[in-house]
Amino acid sequence: MKKRYSFHHYLAMLVLATSFWGCKTAYVQLNVLQPADITVSGDIKQLALLNRFYPEKKDKALGVVEGILTGEGFGQDRRAADAALSGLTNALAGSPRFTIVRPNKEVLGKGQGVFPPMIDPALVKEICTSSHSQALVTIEALDSDSRLACVPEVRTRKNKENVEEKYTVFKATKSIDMTVGWRMYDGANGGLIDEFRMFETVNFNAEGNTEPLAIANLPGKEQVLQEVGRVTGQRYSMRISPSWVWVGRSYYKKGSGALKTAKKYVKTNQWDRAEAIWDKGLENPDPKVKARVLHNLALAAELNGNLESALELARESISKQSKYLTSDYIRILEQRLADQRKLDAQMEGAPK
Repeated sequence: MKKRYSFHHYLAMLVLATSFWGCKTAYVQLNVLQPADITVSGDIKQLALLNRFYPEKKDKALGVVEGILTGEGFGQDRRAADAALSGLTNALAGSPRFTIVRPNKEVLGKGQGVFPPMIDPALVKEICTSSHSQALVTIEALDSDSRLACVPEVRTRKNKENVEEKYTVFKATKSIDMTVGWRMYDGANGGLIDEFRMFETVNFNAEGNTEPLAIANLPGKEQVLQEVGRVTGQRYSMRISPSWVWVGRSYYKKGSGALKTAKKYVKTNQWDRAEAIWDKGLENPDPKVKARVLHNLALAAELNGNLESALELARESISKQSKYLTSDYIRILEQRLADQRKLDAQMEGAPK
C-alpha cells in the first residue's frame, strides 16, 4: 500500500547534464526519504527548539578564561551555538515529520563543552504547553577548536611561448573541530527522550600565489560559523527526523536502439515515455539487451515508488546476465525496503 508521502520520495529527480560519453551507462540523482537514526513517538508532532548553551553568571568567567587560553573569541562558541540551532531550524523546516516553533524563552546552561544538569521536568512541560509542542529540543553543550595549515604545491603550465614551466601555488586549509551536545525532552512528563554528543570537523580551503594571500582567501569568520551551523544542525536533524537526501543511480543508455532512444526522454525527465520504450525493448531476443532493459525498468519502478517491483525486475535482470551494476542495485533496493519499514513506523506522527 502506498503511503501518503511516497510520491515525493521519487518525484524529485534530477538528470545530470553531464553524460559519460563513450560509456554504456548514464547517471541520475533521486531525492529519497531516509529514515532517522532514532524513532520518535508518533504522539510528538511539533518540536520546540531552544538554545540552552548560554551560561549562567557563575559559569561566564570560565568561558572568558577558556577564550583567552585557546585564542578563540569570547563569544565565538556562543555564536556557533546560535548558528547550529539555526542550522537545525532550517533543516527541520523541510521535515515531512515535524513542525517546529522557537519559543521566546531563556533557559541558561553552562556555556561549555559538557552537558549541564537536565532541565527541570516542570519547566520542560511549561515550555511545551505554552508553545503547543510535544517535545523540546535543545543545544546544551558546544566546544570548538580551529586549525590552520598552508602548504606549497608545485604545478606545471605552458607560457606564452607554449613552453612548460613550473610555478608554486599555496593551499590553505582551515579546520573547525566541533563538539555539540543536543537533548530532546518529552513535553508530557519532562523526561529525556534523547541525549546525543556529536563530533564534526568542517574544512575550508583556499589558494593563493603567496602564503598570506592563500590564508586571506579563506572564508571569513561569520561565513565559517554559518557553514559549521548548517553542518551540525543538519546532522542532528537526520538523527531525529526522516530527511530528504540525494542518491545516485545508473541506467543503461547503449546496447540497442530502444536504450538509445529512451535516454533522450530520461534526460528531459519524461520517464513515462522512456518506460514505454523499455517495455517494448523486452521483445529483443538478445539476453544482454533484455538484462539492461530490465535494469532500467527496475529504476523506473523505484521512481514510481514500487520498491518490491523494482527488486523483482532487478533480480530478473541479473538472471539474464550477471552484472556488477545490477548486483549493487539489488543490494541498494534491499536496503531501501528495510528503510521503508522503518520509515513507516517513523511517519506515523507526520502531519496529514
